[in-house]
Amino acid sequence: MRYSLRFLLYPISLLGLFASLGSCAEKRTGSQKWVLDKTITLDGVNPIGLAVLGDSLWLSDGDHNRVVAVNERGALIDSIGALERPMHIAAHQNQLWIPQYGADSVIGVNPSTMAREILVLKDALDAPAAVSFFGAEKAIADFYNHRILYFNGDSWLSFGKEGKDLGEFYYPTDVQITQKFIWVADAYNNRVQVFDKQGQFVQVIGASQKMNAATGLFVSEEQLFVTDFENHRVLIFYHDGQLAQVLDQGLEKPIDALIIRDSLYVADYKKSQLQRYYFDR
Repeated sequence: MRYSLRFLLYPISLLGLFASLGSCAEKRTGSQKWVLDKTITLDGVNPIGLAVLGDSLWLSDGDHNRVVAVNERGALIDSIGALERPMHIAAHQNQLWIPQYGADSVIGVNPSTMAREILVLKDALDAPAAVSFFGAEKAIADFYNHRILYFNGDSWLSFGKEGKDLGEFYYPTDVQITQKFIWVADAYNNRVQVFDKQGQFVQVIGASQKMNAATGLFVSEEQLFVTDFENHRVLIFYHDGQLAQVLDQGLEKPIDALIIRDSLYVADYKKSQLQRYYFDR
């Protein structure tokens, strides 16, 4: 049944500060940790995905079928509506790219003009949950098809199928392309899987951490951030899979993470908040 599983994917229910998306120069020493700096309360927004475009932080608000831009206090400063359950969004070439879980499509929207375009695919999507860009490359987490669609700049590749084995997925919810790899939040297998750009399995991360719905991820230069939705925490790993830190203070249903300059932002779906952290060197 289409809306039968356990969490929000199944509806029951900053300006100058955000100027650039970057990675933090964290170093692997035991004394250096992410520390809670500020809680930003959102007005009527249940955030799912995070993206920075220009000088604005954008949040997908799937419960209200829109994406919104907020300032450093959490106040709404812009909005794009008439969407169908937007999920983990991405910014690329002056557009917000929005996977519409309820419309089986991915669209690009220019917030300045509100012009829209559909990402054209040969394959049919079934509830896309995330989209990612890296130069000319793009990837989509195709939730109900239990696969990733990846465009290498020339052609599309589909990899993965429903299952529990390595290289298989059980409802992928987020994806990020980096220089060498494709990282996938394999939600109900409770892990992150890493693939090369031929779609070949490379590594699994977090399988021993007893996650319960790995809904979102963000990959910085040295660390991987995974939102452990049902356990109300964020797990931080080094790229080799070593656990670096657990964030659980004040979180309830964290669903996405993003580093902006030197700050880590975590979207808290249940509390309608953003938690901001700084890296204590």
